[in-house]
Amino acid sequence: MKSTNFEGLIAAVVTPMTAGGEINLSTIDAYANYLIKRGVNGVFVCGTTGEGLLLNTVERKKVIEEWMKYSDNLKILVHVGSTSHKIAGELAKHAQEIGVDAVSCMGPCYLPPRNTKELVDFNKLVAENAPDIPYYYYHIPNVSGVSINMLQFLKEGQKTIPNLRGLKYTSYNTMEEQECINYEHNKFDILHGHDESLLLGLAIGGKGGIGTSYNVSSVQFNKILSSFKSGNITQAAKLQHEANQFIKLLLEYENSIVSIKAILNIVGIDCGPCRLPLRNLSSEEMKSLENRLKEFDLVL
Repeated sequence: MKSTNFEGLIAAVVTPMTAGGEINLSTIDAYANYLIKRGVNGVFVCGTTGEGLLLNTVERKKVIEEWMKYSDNLKILVHVGSTSHKIAGELAKHAQEIGVDAVSCMGPCYLPPRNTKELVDFNKLVAENAPDIPYYYYHIPNVSGVSINMLQFLKEGQKTIPNLRGLKYTSYNTMEEQECINYEHNKFDILHGHDESLLLGLAIGGKGGIGTSYNVSSVQFNKILSSFKSGNITQAAKLQHEANQFIKLLLEYENSIVSIKAILNIVGIDCGPCRLPLRNLSSEEMKSLENRLKEFDLVL
């Protein structure tokens, strides 16, 4: 199996769209180079921020293929989740064939698994389509509605999913997250999924995180990483607090998916609108957001 360690900042990237709502692959070149210059280590493609479940299978494959052009400078972690293990498996197979570093899959929403065995069985059917690359379960219970104990998932999953490498852990259950990190002497790679508590994730043993705000505030978050690694926890906490003021701003404008795409447009990366049912910002809201951004150095 391909050996990949994800450390540092992984940006949960948006999917650029045209004004008419079609995917816009031509923007990804400027977007990828923008992220590389700002110290991002990798990208999480077609996840929640990337509107992955609002894209069809063909679109998702095209977006992934475009991001692979930048795999020399960015780790490529691809979300293949779907309500159908057939669709997720097809996407996982495609991802392995084109050489991505790893795949990730959220639990199936709408008709969610009711227990650990059902969740493991679903993920096994997806992961076996990409046996040669690491597989990460995407734990995001507030969105997926799948709320299964993750330590039990890892314990049972390792028995039937040989390439199970870890979790994208987007939940506020810190005790469970740390149990997953420490399980069998750090056997699994647990990627912290909440930007506003990256420092907490590092403090309990994490090595990095996947986040939406890293698209534009990676310089600030890399300072947090550096301060933590050097043992200056007071400075790291101060920097995290500053970063969180920016995250509060994101949440003031609809939600972080809509607002981060709007900000990328403002800083010159033509990412276009979001797809329905997401609501895009009005021209007045865009102007207000642009003025508010002047309060923050971290996005410059």
